[in-house]
Amino acid sequence: MEYSKECPFCKDTRFNNNRLVNLPTEDSILFENDTIYVQVDISPLCLGHILIITNKHYLNFFETSNEIKKDVIKLKENIKKVYKEVYNSDVLFFEHGSAKPGYAGASIDHAHLHCIPYKFDIKKALNDTLGNSIECDILSSSCQFNNKFSYIYLESSQDSKILYKVEKLPSQFLRRLVSEKLGNHNYLWQEKCTTVDSITNLEQTILDLKNKIFI
Repeated sequence: MEYSKECPFCKDTRFNNNRLVNLPTEDSILFENDTIYVQVDISPLCLGHILIITNKHYLNFFETSNEIKKDVIKLKENIKKVYKEVYNSDVLFFEHGSAKPGYAGASIDHAHLHCIPYKFDIKKALNDTLGNSIECDILSSSCQFNNKFSYIYLESSQDSKILYKVEKLPSQFLRRLVSEKLGNHNYLWQEKCTTVDSITNLEQTILDLKNKIFI
């Protein structure tokens, strides 16, 4: 399948890939305001896999404006409550924070924060691969980090808010780790999005979370 070469998260082109594989378009948007929107992942790693995405094109959330960061912070608090109610689960937030296109394992160079129900630990796997993390909230002005470097960001109730300074990583690096923890080795969204289980999870996540995600 030849996927769109235009950014799939920018407003004018964000449904290109969904249309190519006949997946929901507007219905996959769970929330939107002037700064950000929430969309069900085109190829969910599990039920409840959604993305927080900037309307404006940024490479990562660390470089976004304070207005965007404040909206994401509010949105994350809502998502935590909703996941407790709907999935009886905490939330794992993670980001491939590229400082340059194609770095940090990002396959799409547009700021997007993954949110999935959290019932496993990937910190040890990250430490083994990337070394020690530092405590850092990418949405806080107090986070001392040089944005010339790419990063891997992880946030959960177990691991707090941590960041790994990285350079070039394999595409979809974190998706692979999470997928393996879930017992599924088919993690590449380009291949997985047309499978029966992926389509089922996408459609069910829309039903589960519609009208529940807001600031």
